[in-house]
This record gives sequence, structure tokens and C-alpha cells, in this order.
Amino acid sequence: MDQVKFVFEKPIDFTIRQSETWAIVGNSYKSDFLNVLSGGFISYPSESRRYPQSITNPHFRAELLKFVNNGSWGHGAHDASGGFTHLSSRYEFFKDLEVDEKVSSFVADMSYNSSHKYIPERVDRLLNDLNLKGFQDKFITTLSNGQFRRARIAKSLYREPELLLIDDPFLGLDPFATKTVSQVLERTASSSDIPTTICIGLRIQDDIPDWIQKVAIVDESGVLFTGTKESLSDTLASLRDLHEKHQAEVESRINSKIQLDGNSSSKSITEIIEMENVNVVYRGTPILKDLNWTVKSNEKWHVRGKNGSGKTTLLSLITLDHPQAWKRNIKINGEPRQSGKANYFDTNKMIGFTSPELHAIFPKKLTVKQTLSTGFVVGSYVPPPETELSVEQVNKINHYLSLVDLSHMIDEQFGSLSMSNQKLVLLLRAMINDPQILILDEALSAMTDEDILKGKRLVDQWRTGCVLVIGHVDHEVPRCDRFINMNNAKDGVYEIGEI
Repeated sequence: MDQVKFVFEKPIDFTIRQSETWAIVGNSYKSDFLNVLSGGFISYPSESRRYPQSITNPHFRAELLKFVNNGSWGHGAHDASGGFTHLSSRYEFFKDLEVDEKVSSFVADMSYNSSHKYIPERVDRLLNDLNLKGFQDKFITTLSNGQFRRARIAKSLYREPELLLIDDPFLGLDPFATKTVSQVLERTASSSDIPTTICIGLRIQDDIPDWIQKVAIVDESGVLFTGTKESLSDTLASLRDLHEKHQAEVESRINSKIQLDGNSSSKSITEIIEMENVNVVYRGTPILKDLNWTVKSNEKWHVRGKNGSGKTTLLSLITLDHPQAWKRNIKINGEPRQSGKANYFDTNKMIGFTSPELHAIFPKKLTVKQTLSTGFVVGSYVPPPETELSVEQVNKINHYLSLVDLSHMIDEQFGSLSMSNQKLVLLLRAMINDPQILILDEALSAMTDEDILKGKRLVDQWRTGCVLVIGHVDHEVPRCDRFINMNNAKDGVYEIGEI
């Protein structure tokens, strides 16, 4: 066994008993540990990992649900040949056979095996509990990121696995949705009618839900500590203090290194985006009502609101990815939007963009250099021939990668990078052509703490136009100076102010 590389340095000695609730706490190795528990790695010796219930229950199931892919659809996003990146699928404007699936069928897993038993009462209960009531007949591609994550949780709970492992269950959820998901998991874990034992993965800095009974703290060596949440409270507090001190040291180093020297702000303050009494209606239902909003150069806006409140709809009006985006009462640089005078390509020349949807469909076989080079091409993720890149563009690619310590990865495939590094590269791609409008939709979610700090510093240093940010977790949101709250957008009520 000398040539075998084990996932953890030390042998694992760990037991989960039926009906216990566990939190696996740690850095990125918590995800590997959950993978071990779900059977994702081969155990050695082969019989050292056992599921005793499987002896008496031939249908025993251990299921691992991960959100580190940032909520990608999981199908219909595999084409690496090139094309265009669309938000429009979120509005039933763009459909294909692979993603044209209704929420009820998705939750009941009917699209993959028609022999599955469909239990409408269970579907309705889960959708109601997870605040998705009324979405049964909507297509999954029309859901917001947070709504889709909740639908994925509903899908796992529908199957009632004996052991459900969820890595970062609250990732990308607003506070209301976080509370909703936590309550549903608590009810499931405590129910005598549902045979599901629940174990969740959390980061050191995350709050541990009250309903969690036991905690395991892991690192690269394996299991460091196990015990009740109360017995490990001092240990967890010490680890959080160490984490905060380390973060401060890392932030100081990053701030000293990342300097966008050639990135100077505009001397004149001009209106880049103007919306006057803008309305968006879908099948008779208002999404945005009477929106009046102006964004000026050098402003950084935090676009706030619950999952599904219309934030992505707002951004899609700017990028022309929404079918109702051609309106005279929307102006970009003073020019009214109207058919014949505005087109997708000209508009997106001035826009840099990254989002969970882009991450989900971005071709994984491109090199990191090719990935960044697509930032110089409007609307496409087909890289230009290397011979067509100017010396300035090549130098810029090299410079940006050096700022975030990824120069050594320049010839590696995008898909071979860690999930966090992939998102960091997509942020660089959005910024590399000095867009006038930089749109960051959950750009820093599902990233390591160090990469989040790098992303924040890049955005803080970026001053070629305006920035629009969507993010639900405070420490994942770059520093902004203004905000718009969309929670009551359908009623025409907006909260707008300074931060």
C-alpha cells in the first residue's frame, strides 16, 4: 500500500447512529469527509466502512448533496463547443429538452426514471415547507438560485434516504431562506415517521444550528475532535479566534499585493444606467413595478432582496438577456433602449459579468489562459486564436493571474482548478476587458476565505465604471457604497440608499 495516497493522513474512527444530528466542521476537508461518509472514496481495509442498516434494509441509501457547484442545474450544461451565455432561460424564454422540466417532476425525480412512485402529497408538503408553494408547474430554469437550491433539498428529502449528508446547506441563501431550510431539516431529523438521519458540513466561521446534537471537527489529518456541541463550544470558539487572526494576516498580505495600477476612475460623474417607471410582467404577474433607478460611474451597488425577489430580472434587463429589455424608459449612457437601436453585442461590449449560471455552463476543457481570453470577446466563451491576442492583452492576462497567485495554473484546464479558483478566474474574466458595467451575481460564494479576500480586493481596486453586486452572505459581498432593496419590487416599493 506504499503507493496509495489516502485522503486523510490518519485512519478515521467515526460512528453516526440512527436519528443523531451531526455537523462536520472544518476547512475544505469537511467536504472530503462527507464524501467518505457517503461512500465516495474506497475504504481500506475494504470492510472498515460499514452501514449496518443495509444488512436488514436492502433499500438503504446514503445520499450526499453538495452546493459547492453553486447550484448549477446538473444537466443541460455540458456543451463545451462554444456558444453564448444566457440568463434568459430563467424566464422561460429559452428552453431545450434537457432543461424543460417542471419543479414537481424535478423534486419527485420523474425525469430520470418514470417507474419512480409519484407521491403528490409529499411533493406538496416539501414545496410548502421550503417556501416553494405555487412553483409546482414552473420550469426549474425559471427559479432563482436560492429557490433552485431549496428545490434540490426537497428532491433529496423526497427520496427519504436513511442517511442524508448536506455540504454547506445554507450556501447562497438569504436569512429568511436559511431559517426555512434549517427548520425543515430539524423537523425531518426529529420526525418518527421519516427514517432520515441528517449530517451537515459547515465552515469554522458558520453558526451551528440549535438542533445539531454532535460535532466533528476535521482537518487534513482526519478527525480532530468529536463530541456534543456543548462539550466542544470552547474548542470551536478558539478555532474561530484563530481563523479571524489568520484572516486578518491574509487580508493584509493580499491588500499589499493586489494593486490595479492602470485602473483609474473617471473624472466626471455620469449616469451609466437610467430606469424610469420600468415594469416587468410575466403571465400577468408583476415582477418589477414602476422602478426608478439611476446608477452613476464609480458607484458600487449592492442589489439586495430575498431569493426570487427580482434581482436577477433587474440585471437581465441591463444585459439584454430578458425578452422585455427593449424599453425606451431604460437608458444606457443616455441612449434609450429600443429595437433597431440597441443590440446584444454592442450592449455587452461594455459589460463584464459572472454568475452561477455562467459557472455552470462554462467549458471546463479550456485552459486558464483561454478562459481569460474569452473576456475580450463579446457574448461568447469560444476563445480567440492566440495569434489574435495583442501583446497588451497577453500581458494583462499574465498580470491578473499573478495578482491572485495563479500564474502557475495558466496552462491548466479550467475544470481541473478547485471550485474556488474557478470562480476567481471567472471574476478576472469579467474584469479583464475594463467593462463600464461590472455585474457580480453571487461572484464570491462557494469560495475559500482567502479567495474571497482576493476577490473583494480586486473589486475594491476596480474603478473603470459601476459595479452591481448580488450576494446574501455579508462576508462574501465586496464593499459597496449604495444599495437597492428589491423585496417589494412586485408592489413598486424599493428601498434605495447609501451604505
